[in-house]
Amino acid sequence: MFRVIREAEENPSDLLNSYRQQNIIMQKMRMLHTAFDGIKINHWSDTDRELPDILAGSICEFEGRLFETNETIKLSDSSSSEGSRFIKLAIVRDANNSNNDYLEVQVVSNNFPSYDYNNRGFYHLDSQGRCLDKYLRLSMKYSSASGGYIEKQYWNINDFQRKGLILKRKTVSFGVGSHEFTFPSDVNSITVHICSGGGGAGMSIIETGNNGYHNATNGGNSQVLINNSAITTCGGGGGGIMTGLNQGAGVAGRASGQGKLYNGSAGSKGSPGLGGVLNNQSLASGGNGGNGVSHNVGNKGSVGGGSGSAAIVDINRSMLGTSSKIKIIVGAGGVSGYMDGNPTRMNNGQNGSAVIEYMQK
Repeated sequence: MFRVIREAEENPSDLLNSYRQQNIIMQKMRMLHTAFDGIKINHWSDTDRELPDILAGSICEFEGRLFETNETIKLSDSSSSEGSRFIKLAIVRDANNSNNDYLEVQVVSNNFPSYDYNNRGFYHLDSQGRCLDKYLRLSMKYSSASGGYIEKQYWNINDFQRKGLILKRKTVSFGVGSHEFTFPSDVNSITVHICSGGGGAGMSIIETGNNGYHNATNGGNSQVLINNSAITTCGGGGGGIMTGLNQGAGVAGRASGQGKLYNGSAGSKGSPGLGGVLNNQSLASGGNGGNGVSHNVGNKGSVGGGSGSAAIVDINRSMLGTSSKIKIIVGAGGVSGYMDGNPTRMNNGQNGSAVIEYMQK
């Protein structure tokens, strides 16, 4: 069970008194964990089918008071029915001394309560407006076919307007071109995964302007824009070109701006030359440089295109200002180099792409 740590008798009269009361509370918290409103639990991974336990040292706010458990609470589920499960804290009141109040923990399958703005939590109230119980901001499902408890989720209040609904992951994909994405009205934040185009591969021939050879072109840049101002730019990979009599490369794309940035890799000269590979952890695919192919022109060598670059950018609603949209520009892959009158073509660079990911009810 959870017992009261301390109940303030009156509001602090000044800042110094506020700090003193805060320090008293902090001294009584033996273990403070930030997950689940101070609740520390185990058995919460995607593959763990066990019912979780609430670990010793967990704390919980209930109608303005802090409660703590000094022992691990082993949860039990009295229902064998399939479906949703929630964890609630039901208060047991002492009519003579409120400092003796405590919270009992129960696993339930009934409907989740609405958000109570006055008490700042998901509460059931009695006829006098007093709190009966509070639900933790998490849920799971019991499935006998799966062997236990699955779909264990913690809820971000801002993302579902405090309605206690389970969120689902959604994605929107974008190809080459310019696109607009309108923020859903019930979504607080999105993540943009984006990469630029890779450079095309070229022959190991220097373009002179009169020898009939045409250099490979660069991959197109990709951008994330808010209010027509770029916050992130993923530079495209360079086309595979000769930079000297015996030297050539496709320049690697470079990313700049906000977010987690992934730079590209350069293409190499050879027989054939190889395009740079874009290694990144984003959901955006493509962006590799084009590979060279065997041919019979000149020294028969080729230069691979450089790969594009990538980024993962988190955007919340406050970043939009008065706007409700963001703009996504996705760059195309570069075109391969070629010789007039020769049908052989190197490989073009791969196109860039973008994926927007968010959680929605």
